[in-house]
Amino acid sequence: MTVADLVVRDATVHTLDPARPVAGALAVREGLIVAVGDALDVRPHIGPRTEVVDGRGLAVTPGLVDSHQHPLMGVAAGRGVDAAGVTTTAGLLDLLRRAGKRLPPDAWMIVTGVEYGAVPPHALHRRLIDDAVAGRPAFLWFADAHNALMSGEGLRRAGITGPIDFGDRAEIVVDDHGVPTGHLHELSAVLHGYGAVPPPGTADLARDLARLLRAQAAAGITGVHVPDLWPGTPRVLGALDSEDRLPVRVLLAPWALPGGLDDTLDTVRDLREERGRRWRVGAVKFFLDGTVDGGSAWLHRPDCCGEGTHPVWDDPERYDAAVRRVVELGLPCFTHAIGDRAVTHALDAYRRAGTPDRGRHRIEHAEILAEADITRFAALDVVASMQPTHLDWTLPDHTDNWSRRLGPGRCRDGFRCADIVRAGGRVALGSDWPLATYDPRVVMAGAVLRRPAGRRHRAPVGAEQALTPAQALAGYTAWAAYGAGEERFAGRVREGYRADLTVFGGDPLATPPDDLPDVPVLLTVVDGRVVHRN
Repeated sequence: MTVADLVVRDATVHTLDPARPVAGALAVREGLIVAVGDALDVRPHIGPRTEVVDGRGLAVTPGLVDSHQHPLMGVAAGRGVDAAGVTTTAGLLDLLRRAGKRLPPDAWMIVTGVEYGAVPPHALHRRLIDDAVAGRPAFLWFADAHNALMSGEGLRRAGITGPIDFGDRAEIVVDDHGVPTGHLHELSAVLHGYGAVPPPGTADLARDLARLLRAQAAAGITGVHVPDLWPGTPRVLGALDSEDRLPVRVLLAPWALPGGLDDTLDTVRDLREERGRRWRVGAVKFFLDGTVDGGSAWLHRPDCCGEGTHPVWDDPERYDAAVRRVVELGLPCFTHAIGDRAVTHALDAYRRAGTPDRGRHRIEHAEILAEADITRFAALDVVASMQPTHLDWTLPDHTDNWSRRLGPGRCRDGFRCADIVRAGGRVALGSDWPLATYDPRVVMAGAVLRRPAGRRHRAPVGAEQALTPAQALAGYTAWAAYGAGEERFAGRVREGYRADLTVFGGDPLATPPDDLPDVPVLLTVVDGRVVHRN
């Protein structure tokens, strides 16, 4: 009998193991779970150096995994001013003026979380902000990160003087005279403009990322899936991992924009050889469309503004060929597909390309679904990676930008989490941080409530699509592991599985969802080691 490093007894253990859904105790040795059962089952594993946790009143779950977030992007871009909640143009301009008073005259002004209601389409022009930023270089990220607005000085420093061909439908928007307006539409254009912003150094990024991931571990997170490749990501992860300062596991899915596919696949090949102890490359990320709010979600029918009729790729068959190339590498594809036609096309491409050697294809976001595609997630073994707190911007009276774009009839097709599960599919949950909070307690509560936790007066949006508390927990554990191809050794509390655990100071499945964000996380365990202790 092995002596355990860690034993938790007299707790409520939600195992996510269908053969034994609930247990009372567990034992951990050298990064693996070696016993699950009751106090008698773990007693033989207790030795003089075993840490024994009295679990009375506590609940243990498999370690929580955020299946979609952008930590390096958030850390790098988070040096600026947060405009979340500012819904009027006057309010935004006032925010810019106040922020400018705290900056040196020549410094870049970075603003994140700009809401579409604060900058109507007719006002998307550098002239709107130039006076407010007092001639500074400025970069304003919209809340969905698929659009941005730059000041005149920012455009000058970026060398943007006219249209640029990115090999997709991203564009530098220009006026009738070919002069850039400052509006950068879709990711290739946004990243090109942001490239002019002086980046933080590797040491600063590593320090800030370590701080962020420690905070996430304190919220119960043991792993994150990162569908991007922000500049410096491999260096930063490698530095933290080699110094034993990476508190969570990281699965990378480098993004492959249409104009840089070959370079991305070369990078993926190289990074697969460089994997660390707690990070690895596990997929390739594609964008098939943009966002509903920005008018670039690829829909079967145009939105109420007559937009949403095209994918990001100029030729969708190039996307299909790219998917096949990734499968030939033995990897799955994570495809950003928000509109219903984008989802249909991605599922078709996955069906034709076949199954990867490890892991599963995923649809990221899947906000709008055609009825015929609901059953295809299970039939094709494709995981839906969804972010319930994106619903926080959707109002019950449909007066928000997202709802107005779609129209009342199509709003009911949004965020159909429960329909996918009822049809036998799996929904991996995530936050899309920094676009929304990374706290999994908030996200799980939102998945159940279909409204922000704690706002009891607010009606749910699409209540029939609510997940149960157990399904929301599965979305952060068993289904997250399934979506990463790790279901044979992660996502459950079972003998022989990874000892990645989250210990709550209350039962997340018995707590009213509105109160779930206040349930404390007492221990977070990764690879058998305590990385957070409260």
